[in-house]
Amino acid sequence: MSSELIFIMGLLIGAILGVVMICLFVSVRITDLQAEIRDLRVQRNLLKEELEKPKGKPTPRRKRRK
Repeated sequence: MSSELIFIMGLLIGAILGVVMICLFVSVRITDLQAEIRDLRVQRNLLKEELEKPKGKPTPRRKRRK
């Protein structure tokens, strides 16, 4: 009976530690991806400003008179 109890406790402790380790590794990857998303948003806004069309009407052309 005690060997079965030790086996079950070992499985529970191993599962808990496994989940904790996976969460730690995934959290590092998530922060990297969030930083990349922020950088890409800044880049997109800069490119959008660069392509922005001038506002207002252009000056009219001169008419030829004969």
